[in-house]
Amino acid sequence: MNLSIDRWPVPAALTPPLYAMALAFALVGLALFTQANRFPSAYHPDEPSKARQVIEQEYNFHHPMLMLSTATLAARFSGAGDSVERVTIAGRWVSASFTAAAIFFLVLLTCAAFGALAGLVSGLFLVTNHQLFELAHYFKEDPAVLLGVSAFFLALLLYDRQPGPARAVLLGAATGLAVSGKYVGILVAPLAIGIIFVTTRRSGAGRQLAFWAAAAITVFAFANFPVFLNPGGFASGFERELGMAVTGHKGITRSVPHGVYGAVFRESTNAVLWILMGVYAVSVLVRWRRMRTAEWMFALYPLVFAIILSFSPKTHHRYFLPATGLLLCFAAAGAAAIPHFRWGSRPLFGSLPPAVIIGTVTALALAVQMPRFIDYYQGFSRDGRSLLAEYLRANVPPGTLIVQDKRVNLPALGLPYAVEGRFFAADAGTLDDLRARGVIYVAVAEGDYGRFFRENFRPKEDEKSDYVRRRDFYDQLFREGTLVLECPSGTLQYLQPHLKLYRIQ
Repeated sequence: MNLSIDRWPVPAALTPPLYAMALAFALVGLALFTQANRFPSAYHPDEPSKARQVIEQEYNFHHPMLMLSTATLAARFSGAGDSVERVTIAGRWVSASFTAAAIFFLVLLTCAAFGALAGLVSGLFLVTNHQLFELAHYFKEDPAVLLGVSAFFLALLLYDRQPGPARAVLLGAATGLAVSGKYVGILVAPLAIGIIFVTTRRSGAGRQLAFWAAAAITVFAFANFPVFLNPGGFASGFERELGMAVTGHKGITRSVPHGVYGAVFRESTNAVLWILMGVYAVSVLVRWRRMRTAEWMFALYPLVFAIILSFSPKTHHRYFLPATGLLLCFAAAGAAAIPHFRWGSRPLFGSLPPAVIIGTVTALALAVQMPRFIDYYQGFSRDGRSLLAEYLRANVPPGTLIVQDKRVNLPALGLPYAVEGRFFAADAGTLDDLRARGVIYVAVAEGDYGRFFRENFRPKEDEKSDYVRRRDFYDQLFREGTLVLECPSGTLQYLQPHLKLYRIQ
């Protein structure tokens, strides 16, 4: 094979300047991720319940406790009190902080694995990625697992290079952090155990495993202390989450495996980044004999993670966040690798200075990425429900009963109407029932009713009757109702949902 890669990667020692660079990117990220984060908590279907858990100190344990435990401290120090809105904003600050901290670790990981220039490029890609930016704005657990996975792979690489008790403790602490973010974080534990056995003589592996396990258990216990006060609640919450991951969510399931996360990957990145990731993949094929075990582990992790996700009928683009973070680092590594490729004895790109090559491809990738980032940045300042609010104020008398899907969120708009509908408008009764009660308007959200009209969705066996009843309701509504207003979807599904208002009388 004539293609080779010369003198790359050159791993960088984690010196104070590199820590300072990683910290600078984390602070830039924190400043960006906390912009326009004061939209109503009711716009997100999960945030109000999380805020109430923090206020009431009664947890449902649908996820490990790192997010809620940290949010509880943040709410207490910020003086949020019993306000759902203020507690939600405190939780969003925690999400932003977790994402910023993840960027800190990912930049250091890229520096340690591929060199300082790659680390610099990874920081630029990470702080301008629209998926990281969006998910850092919600009071949800996904930034917590991104933080844990990012810290884990840095600790894994450092342990691989210099095994010992101190680094086993760091690896254990990072493992405990990843598992405390979401239950899916447990997927990193086998990697930690594997690296200890691969890098340590059999006689010393038990001792290193003991250090690792002690640190992992300590961090998990600290972050999840409420679990030990309510083991029954934890068992129930864990069983619920496992059941939804295996069988589906809210009565809906789909065939597995599926290709949802291929689409998520394409949506969360861009064509230039794909090319750079491809360059990184070629570098792996060219230098595979020289790669350390930890490098193989984090090179393959996004692919394996996506495959595992594809076997769950419960899907969402936010679940792919840990893979997105690592893939952006691989794109940065690809950019840094380009100047080092050779065809035979000749540099593939001639005598061009490496800085020029890396700077050019990085600028091109950012030029493609930035319009999408700016769209998301501006999206958090746009309330897509404003058109609905204006129409109702102008055309519908105060006190009118309106049946709604949950995502319509009329109460969050502060409008003087009686609202009915817990999750689906279809659960308020048939159209004939609603007409008999004097209901004139039904407001629906595609994010709720759309699941009944997607070809790749189907009901669980024990939910078929409800599924058919709800689908028939919406089908009849769309046929017989008069569409008086349609608010098109925007960039952000929670702030600019696709809404429709029907008159049924």
